Amino acid sequence: MMQRPRCLDVASGVGAAYTARLLAETGWDVVKFEPATGDPLRREASRWGGGVGGAFTFANLGKRGVTVHESALRRLAAAADVVVGDFSPCGLGAAGLPTDAYATFGPRHAIASVSAFGLTGPKASWASTELIVQAASGLMFLTGEHDQPPMQLPPYQGAIMGGIAAASATLLAVRTSRRDGGLRRVDTSLVEALAMHTAGQLSDYVYRGAVARREARVKGGLRMVPASDRFVYCAPGAVSSMRMDGVAVLLDEPRLAQDRFQTAEGRMENYDEFLALFVPPFERKTAQQWFEDAEALHLTFALVQTIEDLFHCPQLEARNLLRTTVAPDGREVRSPGRPFRVVGGAEAATLPAPARPGIHTEEVLAEWLGETHQGADHA
Repeated sequence: MMQRPRCLDVASGVGAAYTARLLAETGWDVVKFEPATGDPLRREASRWGGGVGGAFTFANLGKRGVTVHESALRRLAAAADVVVGDFSPCGLGAAGLPTDAYATFGPRHAIASVSAFGLTGPKASWASTELIVQAASGLMFLTGEHDQPPMQLPPYQGAIMGGIAAASATLLAVRTSRRDGGLRRVDTSLVEALAMHTAGQLSDYVYRGAVARREARVKGGLRMVPASDRFVYCAPGAVSSMRMDGVAVLLDEPRLAQDRFQTAEGRMENYDEFLALFVPPFERKTAQQWFEDAEALHLTFALVQTIEDLFHCPQLEARNLLRTTVAPDGREVRSPGRPFRVVGGAEAATLPAPARPGIHTEEVLAEWLGETHQGADHA
């Protein structure tokens, strides 16, 4: 049987750990190193998995865990195809790694760093949190309304986007390394990965000198309309250029077909009348009913799903996105699986996150290094 590609995960945060998890989701043998005191993420409170340790459970699905001294860690790195971690000064300290790890660890193909600001530049050594990453990326400045403070996005957006970028770059690095035998060093910045969402605004600044800002507050009753149970998205809203003929039929409100309501300008000029005709009918039915009725008329509607909806969404259930796994403390946690499918490829990772630091040390040392308990200097 062909040996699976190997990844040594020495991460101390979500970004690098999620990078390695994505490799596990594509069939890699991923081993997570932790210091004897455990990954700090085990003790970090989060909104995932019911609180403390939820992010650790999510980011480390599909991995085996080891705890070893530095000499064995270096041998594991040499036996791996890829080493993934946060090799910034703060990341090295949190993970209990030697300060020269990025320069001296020698996997077969690639060593990948996933840190807040990257390993070069004036901010490379700065300590960081997810909030700092979101703020530094510029994306937070564009989130919310213009007369309100910037808004934080949900947790770990920067970490997840950075993990996806790093996993992609790492797989490309492995491919080129296999071709010429050279070791590749991948340096991914979470801030830069998240800043890609602002690429259009950056271009505006470069070419026109325009500084993008949060959207101006607009009047209610536009595209997100309250139904009897939740919101429904209706494309022909007040500020859209679309006509209202179809919506007039859908809502059984012929007055919406009047000429003065057929342009965005006309709807805004007659806003109070438009609002009185457009919004109240939606309260008669559920969002799902309006969606189905609109679909029959070929109108562009969409359900605005709540978080609870996601756990019962037939589309997500059909694709098995949400997966139940066991947290280190024994709790069952339902969290997102891999956001892709590989036809004919590896099955999705099922091994739960390591229940305790070093739980798989002996078997990994035996498989990767051929060392027995007596011959290994693990902690």
